[in-house]
Amino acid sequence: MERLLIHPPFADPTQPYLSLPTLKGHLRSKGLDARVIDLNLEAAHYLFRKETLEDLAREVGLRFLGLNRAEELTFEEQMEYRLVCEARPKIEDLLAAAPRPLSVFQSSELFYDPAAYSLARRRVEAFFEVLSAAHYPYVFDFNRANHRFVPWGFELFERYFELDRSPLETFYREVFDPPGDWEALERRAIDVDLEEVDFIGISVVFPSQIAEALYLCRFLEPRAPWCFIALGGPCLHQIAIHLEDEDKSRLLEYADAIGLFEGEETLAQLFHRLPALKGTEAFGEDFDVLKEVPNLLLQDPRTGEPVLGPRRTLDLRAAAAPDYSDLDLDRYLAPSRILLYAPTRGCYWDKCSFCYYGLSETATASYREVDPPKAASDLAKLSRRHGVRHFYISCDVLAPAYSTRLAQALIDQGLKIRWSCDLKIEKYFTPERCELLYRSGLRSAAFGVESGSDRMLELMRKGVTRDTLAEVSRSFHRAGVATEWMAFAGHPGEILEEALETVRWIGSEREAVDLFIVGEFGLQPGSHIAQNPEAYGVEKIYQAEGDDLGLYLMFKQKGGDRTPEERRRIDQEVNRAAAAYALSGYPWAGAVSTHHTFLHFRRFGQRIFLRHFQKTGSAVQGSLPPPPPSQIAGLRERPRFSLEAIAREEEKFLEKFYQRALYTTLPARRQGGVELAPLTLRLFHNACHEVPGLRPGRR
Repeated sequence: MERLLIHPPFADPTQPYLSLPTLKGHLRSKGLDARVIDLNLEAAHYLFRKETLEDLAREVGLRFLGLNRAEELTFEEQMEYRLVCEARPKIEDLLAAAPRPLSVFQSSELFYDPAAYSLARRRVEAFFEVLSAAHYPYVFDFNRANHRFVPWGFELFERYFELDRSPLETFYREVFDPPGDWEALERRAIDVDLEEVDFIGISVVFPSQIAEALYLCRFLEPRAPWCFIALGGPCLHQIAIHLEDEDKSRLLEYADAIGLFEGEETLAQLFHRLPALKGTEAFGEDFDVLKEVPNLLLQDPRTGEPVLGPRRTLDLRAAAAPDYSDLDLDRYLAPSRILLYAPTRGCYWDKCSFCYYGLSETATASYREVDPPKAASDLAKLSRRHGVRHFYISCDVLAPAYSTRLAQALIDQGLKIRWSCDLKIEKYFTPERCELLYRSGLRSAAFGVESGSDRMLELMRKGVTRDTLAEVSRSFHRAGVATEWMAFAGHPGEILEEALETVRWIGSEREAVDLFIVGEFGLQPGSHIAQNPEAYGVEKIYQAEGDDLGLYLMFKQKGGDRTPEERRRIDQEVNRAAAAYALSGYPWAGAVSTHHTFLHFRRFGQRIFLRHFQKTGSAVQGSLPPPPPSQIAGLRERPRFSLEAIAREEEKFLEKFYQRALYTTLPARRQGGVELAPLTLRLFHNACHEVPGLRPGRR
């Protein structure tokens, strides 16, 4: 029987992710095996197929006709109507686009042409706007899959499964249902025969994969009821570990088990026990077979309670290298291959106030290392086996002393690779050590500088000063390593001037900062702030009532929250600093720590995002080329309802709605000790019903 490990949509399709090849490598070292399937990558190819685009265009056109010919639109229909109207020229452009966007990313010539690349990127972004309009009220992208207005919760999941349906439903049928004819067989991106499968593991690495992962569980269970279906992955761990037992049980309704913490020994021991499950007959006997599998969360049928098996942490000194052999590395949306490798786990620092990154209950996972000579040997084998020279060292953060020992091991073994990673700036990184890292192949490094205020850096428990951050970054830059800065605004206790000074400081260091991002602080459940809110001036922590998975913690500060005007001033300062750069969003060139960014650094050098893309003119900014007319019904008919009136009403509605839903006007309740704001799907629908309908001609 075959066993599958699935990486679900929606996520970055430009490179293979590390988690499932790591599990496969461990299994094979134990004489076991599983097949890794990157369903996210194949979904990307499916979505941009000509037939899919034509079906999407017809869907948009028909939906427009249905709404446009109505005598009156409800408010929810108005919001959908505006998006559908705006989607029509975009899908026409996509139907006529030559070359196709995905082919640009896979072409060595076009990928490095700034105008061709920028136009392809914008067309992909436009495609997802069309897909989102066709599947209103959901929003999709390579790093997003959620409801436009409310967070995912169990009620919303059920609606998505039963009524709204995934935009990938047809794709899943192509992959998993028996083909009906030769044409259907030829369309299959992946050859899967569920009758030959007895285990399916679905890994959730990013929040954008949650909905499709659960959708897949519901999709696959009736098609293969004999299969053991398990959920896992770092994102799902961080969700499940903080849920109350009742919600853990609800999550377990989607799968037979959930893997928490690290999954290597979980799968190895589970696979050994799977044959024994076939012989179980007595009530609860299957639970007894599996209850000692480490890190495996199960439902005890006798008590109805979720039970977690014994905790197990892998000894990295004996860890196997990841196994990418199941993946076609040339299918990814990039002109050359890259592989991910993790020689360490956890964070050597493990003190930052805001961080919850890793497989643990709080803070980060325990720090462990692969011996540098073994890590270098693993990289050499992966390079030879897959014809790869580019690697991303995918760790929580690479410890300074370890990074130089790894660099020396790479040099000693004569390995000619080029690599990138995330580093925490320390005084340890002298100019000589930065040069050593460059000689070993390091070509870009992302630094969490976080803030330009020494007071805030101390409050964040970063263990470094602003002067050290700037000095060390300059040393890396002078050594030839592209520097990528990551900062954010909104940490509890930060005043407006400190946020503005952070952005101005980044601008003043432009000569040694090759790329940057200034994000918005988000409170993580296992962070030091969440565990000790009083120490940071946090008055209360709460979440939305509809956010059953606890994805979005919110908080109020004792001194008051940041005002809209203050946020506007920060945005203005960020835009001023960004004006010199060609910045972009994930996973594109111009975003921090992406494959596309690394490849452009490799081809054009450190300063590419301050000179190369600026030559492209309207390919980067401005309107897309006017599309040729399409014969598909509904794409050219004139709108009867005022889009301007709808946009004005929508802006006014959302401001009022979120004031009610997240802050003051409705009574809060408590669940598990966490205060709840009343934001739910039901509240949203009720609020929409309060807005008058719109008739044609009204402005």
